Amino acid sequence: MAVAAGISDRHLREAEGLSDKPLHLAQRVRITMNAAWASSRAGQLLASCLVNLLARQVDLVSEIELLLPTVPTIIRLPNGDIADGPLDQSLVRIAAWAVDGRVKVYASQAPTIDADITIAIGDEVSVGKGITLFAAGNGWKAWVGAPERAPRGIVPSKSNPLGPFLAAALAAGEVFKRGRGLVRGRFLTANGYSLWTGAQSDRWDELGDGPDVSGGQLKPFHIVGAGAVGNGLAYILAYAELADAYAAVIDDDTYDATSLNRCLLAGHKDVGDPKVDAIEASLIKHGVGAYGFDGTISRYLTAARTGLRSDLAQQASNLSFDLAVSCVDRGVSRQDIQGLAPSSLFGGSTLRLGARSDFYPDRPGAACLSCFNPPEQDGEKLRALEKKLRQLSEEQRSAFLREQGIDPAVVEAYLASPKCGTLGEAALRDLTTRSVGEFSVGFVSLGAAILLASKLFRQVLLSSPPAGGDVTALNFLNGGLQSSFLGADEHCHWGCQERRRKIGISCDVCA
Repeated sequence: MAVAAGISDRHLREAEGLSDKPLHLAQRVRITMNAAWASSRAGQLLASCLVNLLARQVDLVSEIELLLPTVPTIIRLPNGDIADGPLDQSLVRIAAWAVDGRVKVYASQAPTIDADITIAIGDEVSVGKGITLFAAGNGWKAWVGAPERAPRGIVPSKSNPLGPFLAAALAAGEVFKRGRGLVRGRFLTANGYSLWTGAQSDRWDELGDGPDVSGGQLKPFHIVGAGAVGNGLAYILAYAELADAYAAVIDDDTYDATSLNRCLLAGHKDVGDPKVDAIEASLIKHGVGAYGFDGTISRYLTAARTGLRSDLAQQASNLSFDLAVSCVDRGVSRQDIQGLAPSSLFGGSTLRLGARSDFYPDRPGAACLSCFNPPEQDGEKLRALEKKLRQLSEEQRSAFLREQGIDPAVVEAYLASPKCGTLGEAALRDLTTRSVGEFSVGFVSLGAAILLASKLFRQVLLSSPPAGGDVTALNFLNGGLQSSFLGADEHCHWGCQERRRKIGISCDVCA
């Protein structure tokens, strides 16, 4: 299929389980909320996250009508700006910041459109034309489904962003699935989730809730990767209301237009800027300590790191990392992170409509981040690209390179005299290692970040034994949430099992 340019590029690409061509373009969505939910922190977190996600579904969503009571905004905007007006106007500002009006978002006092989909946040609504969904998120719990099966009387009393953000991601996923069309999977009709226990139930009161995270102290850590999942994790940290938190974020990439469909802390004005900048700025405005490093892990280890918190700087200098989170999407980057051998290591990733988080315990038989993530053969790719370029005429090479944003002159100099470390070699290596433009969408990336933050908060912040296995996966195609363990790769590039045997690590489960 022809792929739309710009923001919609990635979510209009082909993906398993979805129709080859979108079934419903330019869907009109209405969001409603009663006064109790609109005035609560949980309700505002859910609504703001939902608008942030839906506004980025460019070409699938054309307009969003907000039918909300007039209440003051009590949370900051995602980019950290203070919202000093009524809630509905703050939500309009989110969409304008994110995609510069590519999706029309406006507040109404009464219905003005025939909505294709109405999303009622914690509210009973009369079912009219179109599809109606009920969504609620509070604490560690979320529920999305048909209004006639919805739980009643939920009191939005918690400040935890995890439940509201999960409800927003699930609801945005339902809008997306109806626009793109399903060939495999199902729509959610009565799906409740507990991020604390990992359980699912159609009954809200059967879902276990966890303790509050606000006021907690999370030890400083490294986030490697500031793409979609890294954005999502920082998004959650920004609203967690922790008393003490600090993150050093490492990434050498910049935002482009296609990033805006899934990088939830980046707005249209951030295109062309380093990815770490938007994350650092948002976290600091939300009162979370942050340091953004625009570069690779290798550069981070040798750089001056001016402004970095002293304890993390000491970890980098000593090559003795404590807590690290992987939000990267390349095997070679995962190898680099595992090579740092952090004491505690978590990871988040996506694959089409699947979100996943991993904890990598240092015990015999358990996988490490290096397992099943071999480094890409970049040298072979570089040689293949050189061969391809030499087969072209100089005019053809020039046209191809300019399309890729590369100066033909530096490549011609390299082809005439191939040497490592030249500008031409660096340009071609960068081209060969660019990630393939595969399908991706914001609610899935946020789903991975939610699963990741749930593990991080539970095990590090709350020192609570993990629920279920080391691996947690959420399938947005059918709403399935599963937990499992991942055994080690016998061909692990890092050789984790042999390393553990040499230092005599015992199995906590067997002891």
